[in-house]
Amino acid sequence: MFVSDSKAEVKGLAALLEPGQRGWHVMLKPQMSPWFHATLIQCGEGFETRTVVFIGSLSAFTSWVEMGVEGTLLESLQLVSPAWLSGNEDWAMDLLVEVAQSEQEGRVRFLLQDGRAFYYPDPIPKSQYDYAKVIYRAVSS
Repeated sequence: MFVSDSKAEVKGLAALLEPGQRGWHVMLKPQMSPWFHATLIQCGEGFETRTVVFIGSLSAFTSWVEMGVEGTLLESLQLVSPAWLSGNEDWAMDLLVEVAQSEQEGRVRFLLQDGRAFYYPDPIPKSQYDYAKVIYRAVSS
């Protein structure tokens, strides 16, 4: 989940936003769980536009993938991971190749473009389970 303060709301953007949308200068991420940074391409009337979407949790990401957005291509998907998950000193942002889940216990494996794998919610891999349920897999170009 992302939160924001009313003082961070961008005023005077009504002409640029769709009905029901509001603009924000600052968003907060109050929890220490991974989230997703997706870059989308939308094509219409001969133009390509890119939009960045922040997806606040694994459950929201799973729902978002299942929902799909017609006329939109996913250009890139990055995992934004806290230090305890990535093994770094701070948050990290890495290009995702695959998100897969173990149906036996619900654990998730994030495969990164550089070959590393992160496991969630416990960062220690448990090899006795397979990760057969693919939630997302990058399309090869």
